[in-house]
Amino acid sequence: MLMGASFGMQVSMLSAMARVRGPFEATWLSLVATVAGFAIVMTARTFGNGRVALPAPFRGPIPFAVIAVIGVVGVAFVVRGLPWYFLFTGLLAIPLLVSAGYLGPRLGVGLYLSSVIAGQLICSLVLDHIGAFGIPVHRVGASRLAGIGALFAGVVLIRGVRGG
Repeated sequence: MLMGASFGMQVSMLSAMARVRGPFEATWLSLVATVAGFAIVMTARTFGNGRVALPAPFRGPIPFAVIAVIGVVGVAFVVRGLPWYFLFTGLLAIPLLVSAGYLGPRLGVGLYLSSVIAGQLICSLVLDHIGAFGIPVHRVGASRLAGIGALFAGVVLIRGVRGG
């Protein structure tokens, strides 16, 4: 559910940034920041254990480091004139993507996605309620709270009964 919350935060930030720059420009910043951030992660990973299960030339740190530097420079240019925290739009995608590869096979895709969606929508309701990042305020009412309850019920139903 935390991965879904990060995605809900990312969507809110993209929405706010799109009002300033446009939806395609907001998406571009997010994608460049995701690539730069993940290239940094992969650079560190290759130094940490030296093994990455990718074909050449992506076995060592140098290609990832080059991509990271290019990405960071690109992000620095694209984010100019915007609040600094918008660069996190791309970084918020990394845990979601990594957790899909890690948790999806362990939990099952249905349970993983239902949990992500529940976390995403709950976070989104909170962000809507407070008008985060300058987005229009949409107050949480009884029907929205009932929706949260239905989301939790859906996750429980998808998880199913686990015997011991």
